[in-house]
Amino acid sequence: MARPKARLSAQQQAIRKGAGPSANRKVLYKTHVGAQSDFLMSEAEEVLYGGAKGGGKSYALRAYAVNYCMSFPGARVVLFRQSYRQLEETHIISIQQEVPQSVAHYSSGSHDLIFTNGSILHLRYCEKDEDARGYDTAEFDAMLFDELTHFTEFTYTYLTTRCRSTKPWWTGPRIRAGATPLGRGHGWVKARWLDNSNVKPNEVWKGPADEGGMTRQFIPAIVTDNPTLMKADPKYVERLRALTREEYKAAMGNWDVFMGQFFQRWEPTIHVVQPFDIPADWDRFMCVDYGFAAPYCVLWFARPPGTKSAYFYREQYGVGVKLPEQVYRAHQSVVDSSEKIRAIILDPSMFGKINVKGDRVESLSAEWEKQFGGTTRIIKGNNERVAGWRKLREMIDWTEAPQGGILAHPHLYAFNTCVNLVRTLPLLISDEHNIEDVDSDGEDHAGDAARYGIQHAFAGGGRHGVQRSYSLGPNGIVVRR
Repeated sequence: MARPKARLSAQQQAIRKGAGPSANRKVLYKTHVGAQSDFLMSEAEEVLYGGAKGGGKSYALRAYAVNYCMSFPGARVVLFRQSYRQLEETHIISIQQEVPQSVAHYSSGSHDLIFTNGSILHLRYCEKDEDARGYDTAEFDAMLFDELTHFTEFTYTYLTTRCRSTKPWWTGPRIRAGATPLGRGHGWVKARWLDNSNVKPNEVWKGPADEGGMTRQFIPAIVTDNPTLMKADPKYVERLRALTREEYKAAMGNWDVFMGQFFQRWEPTIHVVQPFDIPADWDRFMCVDYGFAAPYCVLWFARPPGTKSAYFYREQYGVGVKLPEQVYRAHQSVVDSSEKIRAIILDPSMFGKINVKGDRVESLSAEWEKQFGGTTRIIKGNNERVAGWRKLREMIDWTEAPQGGILAHPHLYAFNTCVNLVRTLPLLISDEHNIEDVDSDGEDHAGDAARYGIQHAFAGGGRHGVQRSYSLGPNGIVVRR
């Protein structure tokens, strides 16, 4: 008796009818010649289409996703945004208007665009790192991210490992992203695509092996790349000028500033200086933010006599370093430099007693007292966050002259050897619930240390306001709770 044929799924039937890649392909999206068309035609594995608001990035992402699904029957493609609301407002409504039912239909239950050739475009959101872990066993032929700077580096890295396939026609991972210079992920996105000084925009290059080793390309987006918007709303750019100077630059695609940036007046060419010998009569301070699993930071700064200025001239920064070693390194640096430190201002949480199995033991500050107590004052930092950040902003601020140049100079500078302070301070963003505070989810360790030090040296001594505490973890390692 003949064996009955297995019934094919709707997707399998569509794939069989499709007869391979590029079958039944229709042109649904008309992209503009230039950046948009370059984005669609790129052969690089990781492509960032990034820059100005209104540059047509979201449209280009939909065009890429739909074209991929139509070109490769049976393809599985996913498009991520941070929240469902953003996904609905930006893509779900638009894609139903752009793609006819004869090509694909939208399933509101699963949030999938299901193509007649068997391909599926999954429309998904990923708000937190934990959400990314929900895709442990997933496989996608192509993966897209809209507003990539809204995602953490972990989320991006974790999800892109799920861009994998065993299909015979698969040519390798195709990861596409659009981004505007804003949001918590600005720093890592800029570092991944823009900070390689040996690579020019639009050039395809190979990323480092420890970051996946895929080929990369950055395609700049400017608002004039989108003549459709310019024709429909010719005063769009003019309205953007109502933003602050820094916000306007970010909206126009300048990656050196970004919307949400806390220290918008930070300018590397002004605030970052070459090292010089600190004069002997300048007061010297140290300030500390504790960490083990997260980075710890020790900063040195000097105050010229009779001024309201500070120069950060040295730093220690690291992860996984036990407290005694942190203190020893800092002490050795002072000894080697034969310098006199006026005061060491510590993270205020370091003054709380550590609880070990119900016993009260010495605080973290005691380790600093042992090494420096005989020669240098150990001071509890002020943890009035808003006041501290405000003081840093005041010292960073400067005034531009009408014809260019500097009319009023800032009062805060950093040696270019303070690489982590210089790197992370301009990347801090405002807390969404309190714009006068910094979002503590960012890499704020050097910023916190600087805040403690500046508040003491220029705005009064320490107060309580402890918001963090520590406990003794496995193997005698102090961890922040």
